[in-house]
Amino acid sequence: MKRLKVFFALILLLLALPFWRFSDILAIISPFHWPLSLALTCTFAFFVMIPLKLLLPKMKTYLLIILILCFGSLSWWANPFSKMATTEPTFNHCGAMTYTGMFYPISSFLSDAHRDDLEARNQMCWIRKMISKVPPRFDTAHEVETYTKLMEDKLLRPEIKYRAALPLVAILYFQINVSSVDSLGTKKIYDSLHFWINHYTEEISNREYSAWNWPHSVYIKFEYGLVEKNWQSLIDSIVFEN
Repeated sequence: MKRLKVFFALILLLLALPFWRFSDILAIISPFHWPLSLALTCTFAFFVMIPLKLLLPKMKTYLLIILILCFGSLSWWANPFSKMATTEPTFNHCGAMTYTGMFYPISSFLSDAHRDDLEARNQMCWIRKMISKVPPRFDTAHEVETYTKLMEDKLLRPEIKYRAALPLVAILYFQINVSSVDSLGTKKIYDSLHFWINHYTEEISNREYSAWNWPHSVYIKFEYGLVEKNWQSLIDSIVFEN
C-alpha cells in the first residue's frame, strides 16, 4: 500500500510541470488576473500538496490547507506579467509565478524544444503586455497613427518572429483601432492581418527535434501547429468590402 501511494505521488508530481505550463495560456488570453491565480492554486493543491500528503501521511491536514491558502494569496498578489519594459522583446515578460517566467531565464541550458517553447511564449507575453498598455481612447487620427507606428517598430524588433503570436498581434491592432475615432479603423485592422503574416513566419510545427526532446517536442509541434496551420486560411476567409 505504501509503494502504491509513493507511485501515485510521483505520477502527480511529474504531471505538475505540464499542468503548470498549461496555466500560462490563461495569463496570455484572459483579460482578468483571477483565472491564472485560480489555476495556479489548483495546480499547487492537486499536484504538489496531495503528493506531499501521500509521501508524508503524518502531516496535519490543516497545515496543508494553510500552505494552499498562502500559495493562493501569493499567486493573487503576483502579476501575470513582469515589470520589464516592452522596448526589448528578449526581456523576461511573463510573471515570476508562471512556468515561462520561471524557466525563460535559463532557457539556454534546456533542450531545443523547451527553449523554442519558452521563447515563443515569452514573445506572446510581450505582445499581451503591449495590449494591456493600449490607452482606452484616442482623440485624433494623428494619435492613432503615432501609436500604431510605435507598435510597428516594436513588433519588427524580434529576430525570430513566431507565427503562433499572430492572433495576439491581431488583438493588439483591434484594441488600438476600436479605441480610435478613425472611421477607417476596420480597414486598418484588415490590412494589418495581411501585413504581419508575412513577417511572423517562424513555425515551430515544422522544426525537427532530436529524440532527446521527446515528448515535449511532439506536444509543442501539435499545440503551435493548431495556430500556424490554420491562421493563413482564417485570414484568407475574411473578406473586407469598402
